[in-house]
Amino acid sequence: MSPKETVISLYAAYASGDAKRISDLLHNDVVWVAPPGNATQVALGLGKPEDAGAPDGSNNLTHREIVQFMAHNFSRLFQHAKNEFSSMVSEGDSVIAEHRISARLPNGRSYVNDYCFAYEVRDGKIWRIHEYMDTHGGWAQIFGQDEPKQLIEFVDQ
Repeated sequence: MSPKETVISLYAAYASGDAKRISDLLHNDVVWVAPPGNATQVALGLGKPEDAGAPDGSNNLTHREIVQFMAHNFSRLFQHAKNEFSSMVSEGDSVIAEHRISARLPNGRSYVNDYCFAYEVRDGKIWRIHEYMDTHGGWAQIFGQDEPKQLIEFVDQ
């Protein structure tokens, strides 16, 4: 499987919520790097608003946490999510995917945000995930003027 096919397979597994399929596509040493204190992590109780800033490794997700997020937590936070891809480009072991997620949140708010993910594939599996998104827009949509707080408990099955 090419790196691009591996990433496409991960998105399909992610959409299915199948923990084993997700896990099998992830390298044992996979790391997901996202902006600290982002609204998704705060809403899941995995970060605090005061953590916001440039990625510093403090909130990187490991293999187990990625599987748990993709298989059990994403659909609970982003209900009825729709994923629309605008581009996916691959060169060597790197794959860049741009897409928009539209969903309903547990607090009843609508959510629409654009994302760019940079994937690195090693040994045929996803080794690095670097997430880029509109953190301010995501924050405003998830919390609005409300006090930022955990919306759902992160399930670790």
